[in-house]
Amino acid sequence: MIWPSHAPANYQCPFCDFASGQFRFQKNLCRAEDLVASTDLAMAWIASHGFEPEPGHVLVGPKEHFELLYDMPDDVLAEIASLSRDVAVAMKKAWQPDGITTRQHNEPAGSQHVWHYHQHVLPRWHDDGLYFTPQRPIVDPAIRARKAAELRAVLAQR
Repeated sequence: MIWPSHAPANYQCPFCDFASGQFRFQKNLCRAEDLVASTDLAMAWIASHGFEPEPGHVLVGPKEHFELLYDMPDDVLAEIASLSRDVAVAMKKAWQPDGITTRQHNEPAGSQHVWHYHQHVLPRWHDDGLYFTPQRPIVDPAIRARKAAELRAVLAQR
């Protein structure tokens, strides 16, 4: 790691826990059913927290722990970019949003809250007020599982 970590001491990374499939950390809100797609280097899953009006967007991140964009190897970053595009196309086909937003945050001042790199892929609708709406608490796991299954079905058609 080139850059200093912002993770607290003894950080239990929820996304590493998710990638391992072991779900050892009690506070991890990720569930196996959230998985949308997986490659050798990257994974995509329905986020445990949503933004109005859509209860669930997708996070795409590396299987290996990298905290920041700054440290990301090119091959991993390319895999995340390709998977983000595939998820965006699947969203368009599955949910017919008016558009797609992708965003990624680094460090506390950049609004990063989980210390494992991840790209957000969000379905968007005209006048959805995304940037004026607070993040919702927790999306019900059953809704996340349904959303992940919808995207898996579209991605399987490629």
